Amino acid sequence: MRDAKLTGVVLAGGESRRMGQNKALLAIGREKAIGAVIGAMSEAGLDVIIAANERTANVYRELGREIVYDRFPGQGPLSGIHTALYAAKTPWIIVAACDMPFAVPELFRFLKRSVEGAGDVSCVACQAVIPMEDGQVQPLLAAYHASALPSLEDSLINGRLRMTDWLERLQVRYIPEDVLAKETGLDAGHVFFNMNRPEDYQAVLAKLREEAGD
Repeated sequence: MRDAKLTGVVLAGGESRRMGQNKALLAIGREKAIGAVIGAMSEAGLDVIIAANERTANVYRELGREIVYDRFPGQGPLSGIHTALYAAKTPWIIVAACDMPFAVPELFRFLKRSVEGAGDVSCVACQAVIPMEDGQVQPLLAAYHASALPSLEDSLINGRLRMTDWLERLQVRYIPEDVLAKETGLDAGHVFFNMNRPEDYQAVLAKLREEAGD
């Protein structure tokens, strides 16, 4: 059953310059990297859309998902989150970068549960729920509320593109790594691994071979 309060959004508007090819389309086992993320979101009960740039979006049409286009092309991950918040018909979105092949359904289920409890005394009127890994925030696999859209649009209009600067303007509930591990049993260093360079992709393939016992 789909959750009427949440939309899953795969961020796929980047240029993949360091990878040298579209990392969303890299083979991960029997599917593409973006397909692995879509599958995990769908299994967690999210209706999934793809945030892409209009120039490259055609390659994602075969995935059968709604595609929404960057309204501020070339402005980095903030633009993708802005697109997602602008297009979503639900109060909350859960975003994930297209190059995080180890993101699993339980991670998205955990974010859903966290959103459901985001209005408790520890975080009144939260606008974002963001996990942490090794002391670093993971804003590209996180949940955002529609109320965060005005400040995000202001940041983009004024060229303030640093993610941390925008987050400082929000009411954020950060999820420490130990809490994530306790609640889900997941290894944050594994599930938040992303592929920016060819050697990152090779590391993913090596991990998959290891898991398969090859």
